[in-house]
Amino acid sequence: MTRLESEYYSHMEFDPEHAREAQRFYVPMLAGQAPVLELGSGRGEFLGLLREAGTEAHGVDLDEGMVEKARADGFDVTCADAIEFLHADPAPGPYGGVYCAHLLEHMTPDGITRLMAGVRRVLEPGGRLVAVTPNPACYAVLTHDFWRDPTHIRFYDVELLDFFCRQAGLTVEMSGGNPANHPGPPPGFLAPKPTVHPGLGEAVDTAMGKVRLALAHANPRGKQPHDPTWAYEVGHLVKILSDRLQQTEETVFAVHRALDNLVWGMYESNEIYLVARA
Repeated sequence: MTRLESEYYSHMEFDPEHAREAQRFYVPMLAGQAPVLELGSGRGEFLGLLREAGTEAHGVDLDEGMVEKARADGFDVTCADAIEFLHADPAPGPYGGVYCAHLLEHMTPDGITRLMAGVRRVLEPGGRLVAVTPNPACYAVLTHDFWRDPTHIRFYDVELLDFFCRQAGLTVEMSGGNPANHPGPPPGFLAPKPTVHPGLGEAVDTAMGKVRLALAHANPRGKQPHDPTWAYEVGHLVKILSDRLQQTEETVFAVHRALDNLVWGMYESNEIYLVARA
């Protein structure tokens, strides 16, 4: 047994309400799947959400500090290694649902293989697994958030989790990112949207029309005291400059859009999930 994770949570002063808000997204996925087993149930945030939803649930966690906190809040939690619990004799369950959030990244690939086989073992026919893990495609998670936890081992993306599920005989139903845990890029990384102004072509044509009309009225017999060519040349130059300025603005707008897509692509949801059926 260990207290490393619970002591780390206390040191980092993690807000349980923030965890509940992110995990609330997964509650409907386990509707009608009681009883639910949560692997790595921690302080009991998700067990509390299931209790609020009227869903019977049990938890298992290796950290004694986490288990003590969850039990103090009235949750049914076993202090044990999740893999050993799943492979106990006789088999626990059967369960209508199994849920694990931010547990898989604490395991080696061999551990994931054994865990998935154990999940398949304890799920009743048609039972559902919901697995949640940090998103390696999110720049903030990849570069620093993940490495803050001393018990993290490696990332698992959706494709790899899909493989482990299918190897265990589970049918993957859906996967994606959690929209409730998607803070997006830091505001300072986003540039203001540039403006593309309308061209001045029509305005220049209108102005040149007025010049021609004024010249005609000033010289009804067609006698021009001065050569008006310079006015038309200036109008033509202004029109060219206007077209080039508009092209530049459109280019800046396209660059901004590409940069915006790049930044948002780097800051996807902080966590990803996968849902599979037994």
